[in-house]
Amino acid sequence: MIKSKISVIATMLLIGSSAFAGVWTNTGKITGTPHDLSATNADGNNELCVYCHTPHAGNSAFTGAPLWNKAGADAATTYRLYGASANDTNGVTIAGTQVGGNDGNAAGDLSSPSLACLSCHDGVSAIDSILNAPGSGMNTKPGTMTMIDYMATSVTANGNIGAGGLANVDLSNDHPVSVQYNQSRASLKDPTTVLTNWVGANQISDLLRGPNNDMVECSSCHDPHNGYTATADRADLAAAPQVNYLRMSNANSALCLGCHDK
Repeated sequence: MIKSKISVIATMLLIGSSAFAGVWTNTGKITGTPHDLSATNADGNNELCVYCHTPHAGNSAFTGAPLWNKAGADAATTYRLYGASANDTNGVTIAGTQVGGNDGNAAGDLSSPSLACLSCHDGVSAIDSILNAPGSGMNTKPGTMTMIDYMATSVTANGNIGAGGLANVDLSNDHPVSVQYNQSRASLKDPTTVLTNWVGANQISDLLRGPNNDMVECSSCHDPHNGYTATADRADLAAAPQVNYLRMSNANSALCLGCHDK
């Protein structure tokens, strides 16, 4: 009788574990994930990497990512940052840490690692725009599809961050990026704190970016290549909601508590 009960329990745990893995898995690849634009873009190009990177004629002026094949976020876009009272001005966290305008950037400007993400995710820039189109011509392709358009064609795409309309992106209601990780403020943990089962990080300092490795950027929480990715449709995700490419599942606030001492 006891063995029978143990067998039933073990079976239930296995089924539950498998069901969860079907929704939330560390893919370790881009193919078949929402970052795979090869089958969803407007021009039918079937290349996987070209919408972010190029082996030749990359944007050498952009320091947020190697061999970058985009101009970065739309140059005409202005941002209202977390804690800012207006566009193109620095914001401030509750603890008083400056948001934007760091690492030598102008007031209100975000750092390159976050601009790399916003070059698609601000809801304004065309995600299919590239500097060096496939082939030997090295031709620029302006692109026509924004993240909003992509969301309309894919059940797994829900990554529009910006709001506020064309060239006026409101990030004031989002976690601050391009902000210094200051352990003395906001109950933040020591950067040497060990992280367990995080993608691409063994301790908090591995998550920080910038010339001094002390800045929180989009890639501090997300890994665009290897993060956990939701593989079910929206109906299934409603029961077990997760966010694509997180470095750690945020079940029970695990991702937040990696850095925040609450």
